[in-house]
Amino acid sequence: MIQFVSKIVKLNKLNVVGIIRKDNGETFNVLSIKKNGDKIDIVSISSYENYEEFSKNIDSKLPILLVVDGKGILNKEVNFNNESDILWHKNIDHSSIYFTSLKTQQSSFMSFCRKNIVVDYTDKFLKSKLTIIDIYIGSFLTALLQNAINEQTIKSGELLLQFENRTLYGFSKEVNLIKKQYQIGKESISSEIIPLYGVLLHFYLQQKEISKSQTNSLIKEEIIYKKLFNFFGVFMLVSFLIALLASYLLTGYYSSKNAELNLENVYSSQSYEMITNLEKQKENKLKILNETGFLTSKFLTFYSYDILKGVPKDISLTQLSILPLYENVKQNKKVDFETKTVKLLGETNNESSLNSWIDLLKNTEWAKNFEILSIKRDKKGLTHFELKMILKDV
Repeated sequence: MIQFVSKIVKLNKLNVVGIIRKDNGETFNVLSIKKNGDKIDIVSISSYENYEEFSKNIDSKLPILLVVDGKGILNKEVNFNNESDILWHKNIDHSSIYFTSLKTQQSSFMSFCRKNIVVDYTDKFLKSKLTIIDIYIGSFLTALLQNAINEQTIKSGELLLQFENRTLYGFSKEVNLIKKQYQIGKESISSEIIPLYGVLLHFYLQQKEISKSQTNSLIKEEIIYKKLFNFFGVFMLVSFLIALLASYLLTGYYSSKNAELNLENVYSSQSYEMITNLEKQKENKLKILNETGFLTSKFLTFYSYDILKGVPKDISLTQLSILPLYENVKQNKKVDFETKTVKLLGETNNESSLNSWIDLLKNTEWAKNFEILSIKRDKKGLTHFELKMILKDV
């Protein structure tokens, strides 16, 4: 059941918390991510030097992948061709440790620690109401990013991972404290943070070569069911509100229809017929106005387009008014238009071009009459003109 539900409700927002244990304290690195389809976007990267500061600033609503590294974490390569390594691996008491291992053809690279180290942190997180859904140990999972980084040696936390033919074949303890930046896609990630990104890949892809200590799956199931409950809770609430709104609208609609029917019954048939006739007259008049073009902008823009497309380049048209006002609009005074009228104002330095354009406007098929209201030349030699056209049909 949980496998089916997890396909519907996915954990696409996470905090990956990397705890680096030191002799004089510990560092908490937080990688906040958001998964969109197959793409993982880094929302933020932050670092804290003590638990109090970390617990105050982390978003407690997001589930946590916990990664523990540093002091108390042991790293070992188990060579499958070495009998002592195989014997050591067989005698491990997995109930007393937490581990994460990466298996290759020749070896298994394993990071592990005493169980009480992890339990101390999980108890702290639980008291702070932080939810841990999985636990990883060490920084070997950076090897999952080798194809993206494409380098023979990769610094991962305190380890220097060595690759051959894109496969991890060895490691060493890196005493150099200088951090190194790696480019993954558009993101630049430091060597201290990159193990957290490797953990993300395993959490979402679950590569077969990775094995680890099993954590309490009930926590992950609880989160998934909680998200499912919230999803369906919101869905049911929205559905209820939509149904309530639809019921209200339908009630109002049928109430208005009922009122209309009651009103028709109150009036005599003669009065009702008169009202019906008046409504039809109103619709007919609106239809006539609509057909003439006064109720739409499309009809009037025809004249604008027809005029503007023929304006020569050396004529600057400063004003084009279709159905202009006789005077400015004033409060409490009827607005009066010059019907069937188009006015043009502009300027040019080429009278010959103006005369040709005027002849073109005079021969326009929709112009009933054409008037030159004024033509003046200023001191700069510019000719200012004002033209008026009377439309045949509006």
